Amino acid sequence: MKKSVAVENNYPCSGCGACQVICPRGAIQYCLNDEGFYHAVVDEEKCIDCGLCQSVCIRFLSDKEVDDTVQINKAQVAGAYTTDSIVHRKTTSGGIAYELGRWGIESGYKLLGVVYDYEKDEAVSVLVDDLDGLTRLSGSKYLQSNSAQALSVLIEDAQNNPDGKYICFGTPCQIFGLRKLITRKKLKNEFLLIDLFCHGVPSYLVWQEYISHQKALLGNLKNISFRYKGNGWHQYTIRIEGTNAIYQKLCYRDVFYRFFFDNVALNASCFRCPVRKSCVAADLRLGDFWGKNYEHREDGISAVLIATENGRMLFNKLVQEKRIILDRYWSLDTCLSAQSTEDYQNIGLRNAVISRLQKKENLARIQRWYVSRFPIKRQMRIRLKQLVSLLPNKMMIGIRRMTRI
Repeated sequence: MKKSVAVENNYPCSGCGACQVICPRGAIQYCLNDEGFYHAVVDEEKCIDCGLCQSVCIRFLSDKEVDDTVQINKAQVAGAYTTDSIVHRKTTSGGIAYELGRWGIESGYKLLGVVYDYEKDEAVSVLVDDLDGLTRLSGSKYLQSNSAQALSVLIEDAQNNPDGKYICFGTPCQIFGLRKLITRKKLKNEFLLIDLFCHGVPSYLVWQEYISHQKALLGNLKNISFRYKGNGWHQYTIRIEGTNAIYQKLCYRDVFYRFFFDNVALNASCFRCPVRKSCVAADLRLGDFWGKNYEHREDGISAVLIATENGRMLFNKLVQEKRIILDRYWSLDTCLSAQSTEDYQNIGLRNAVISRLQKKENLARIQRWYVSRFPIKRQMRIRLKQLVSLLPNKMMIGIRRMTRI
């Protein structure tokens, strides 16, 4: 039996990039597949069937190897936010990721994170070493990042600089692959790994069509904020600045957001992701602290899941240095109940939507079609949220707080 990641099994490729980096013959490349996701492609002529790629791929790991990571129910969760009001206002949530990065730069670490490439209109992982680079990393990017090249740069830099220190941000599957790479490469460098409470990644078939339409209306794009907080932290808003105009809409009136949150165009690997729902390969996991306990806050509170002793030491250091404020520790269930930690259902509908996207059908038409397949209660909830989002912002916030819609 073949020992490469080209072997099919029950789990689709998540596109983490680790297998390309570990391959000794350069036989693996990452490219967009026909569903609009980055995935590994093996050149069979170059492949020597060594099995190294499978050794870092979550699709081929044994249950024991997955269990060797921290089980999510053994972690601790804190609600926290930055002490810097400017950072708090500009960042997606409570500003914890920014403060981790700023502390890292000031302490001699390099940062691995994600930027938006305005020429290619895609998310790309990069390695940075200054505050200007940190600024580029700031903010959510609700897209799959092209990470393989950055991982190669990171590993080579670590091998050439035994004293090099790194803080790495990524999705749970990306950090899982990186953790395996660090182990397989026997790197002794200091790595602090940070992953995210992840909803999944949407197809570039959606984003390419969406952003092409926006550019036709707005001109050349200058800034995309996937989580603009000008309407309040809870009011998911996308804001796109162009040379000719600015587009800004709440999530229930924006077609890209609808595809994303309706789980109809996510990567197939996101439907049963073991590192999103059950274990953590990172030292810390970050996200928004949703739920009734912070319903009154509109400035943003971060959920910080502390998975390892290194993560705890880093979190405590930021508190002690007054870079962040620890509001309080919470029970794990309080946090996880409002996060996307369970398997997604109805992959059949997802496959039908992807098929329609491949045929380049109009996004709004596809959306109307798939919503009509939802249960009536879900359709009514969507319609209600769309209606409420037309109200003045203060009124909308008040209704949300009263009804929890």
